Amino acid sequence: MKIEITSGPNAEEIYEFRVDSTLGRDPSNRIVVDDFAVSLVHCAFFFGESRTFLKDLGSTNGTLLNGKRIVHCEINHGDVITIGDTRMKISLEREAAGTRPRGTVKAAPDDDTAADAQSAGGDPLDAITSIVGDVSYYLKRKIAEGGMGAIYEAEQLGAEGFIKRMALKTIRAEYARSKSFVSSFIGEAKLVGGLVHQNIVQIYQLGRFEGGYYIAMEYIDGIDISHFLFRQGMMSQEVPLNIATYIVSRVCRGLEYAHTKRGEDGTPLELVHRDVSPNNIMITNEGEVKLADFGVAKATIFMEEEDGAYLVGSPQYMSPEQASCGPVDARSDIYSLGLVYYELLTGATAYPATDENETLRRARCGEIEIHPTQLRPDLPEDIEAILVKCLARNPAARYANAGELGYALEYNMYSAGYGPTIVTLANYVAELFPEREFYAPPQRPPSSDTTVQT
Repeated sequence: MKIEITSGPNAEEIYEFRVDSTLGRDPSNRIVVDDFAVSLVHCAFFFGESRTFLKDLGSTNGTLLNGKRIVHCEINHGDVITIGDTRMKISLEREAAGTRPRGTVKAAPDDDTAADAQSAGGDPLDAITSIVGDVSYYLKRKIAEGGMGAIYEAEQLGAEGFIKRMALKTIRAEYARSKSFVSSFIGEAKLVGGLVHQNIVQIYQLGRFEGGYYIAMEYIDGIDISHFLFRQGMMSQEVPLNIATYIVSRVCRGLEYAHTKRGEDGTPLELVHRDVSPNNIMITNEGEVKLADFGVAKATIFMEEEDGAYLVGSPQYMSPEQASCGPVDARSDIYSLGLVYYELLTGATAYPATDENETLRRARCGEIEIHPTQLRPDLPEDIEAILVKCLARNPAARYANAGELGYALEYNMYSAGYGPTIVTLANYVAELFPEREFYAPPQRPPSSDTTVQT
């Protein structure tokens, strides 16, 4: 691509490049202009295999394409871009087939996207159509990919340069052709869209594009518990008891809210997460704990049939009844959370994952061979008792609900006075991951009679 500056302080300068580049006043940009009406980092160019995109980066005075202010769009041969007092003309090696309409989701043209397009015969995300008015989503990078779909970091782009960081969850084209799977995916979005709680990842929107669906959800800037545990293992150190207990207590409060959620008509939704595991528990940069992915959650009002033969979730973190494909309720999630607590306290999984069939066999029997005190002899009796009750094979012997478990954990932390808070967790994770930018405000020593409630 060639850019010829036709007017402004840098008139007659010409740039030729074919790599993603930014433009602005700061010397760090590939294209530097001396126009004071231009922001330090004003806009960016992105390249696909045969298409080129322009994106405003939240500039003060905006980016104009052919006289019209834009947020993100495709550019073509002969287009004129105006930023501040600087005007430039675009020359492309070959003219693109045409521009896409505004209000679309467009994938960031990186290597991952190109690979996806080749393997799938074209990137389905590039075909997502209008969402709401001027709102669109810009896909920045792929966060994760599983057997059923992928999650992308995205920016929601609105009028007048509005940008909100989000995550988009999609389903693969082959699953999008399955009526039962699509029905489950839509049911998930409808189901959890009404869950608004500080310890649950928020769902914002169900969207439809050519050939499939996506869910727009809260973007979590942080780490999951799997990453947290891996770093602890690398450093050969145990998770402090108060940190482990605090994390689990926050998940409890999210589960308590979801388990007791009612529909608009007052009918209990009877939600069960079914996949409470380290991969689905997040810690944000500010120390918030959030439970993610109610993707396998079910509610009786959305179920067409219940044959008890559909095994979903992570085998290492299943309750005996779930691993046996039996009916489950909220107490199954308590068992799964107990397995996460076991791992946080001991650094080891209760069901080793050496062989999936063996893992499932042990899960079905509730066979935890190593008592937690064998791995952590300093485990206090009250915490041991809480953990053992969570992991009772018989659901009736467990805590009756997540609220009861949450109270037991919080009593353990706060009954003697001051205990861990969101700041405690933020500070701890900031020390554990010094390369990350965690928000960790200084903690003031509490007075001797201070009791912290959550």
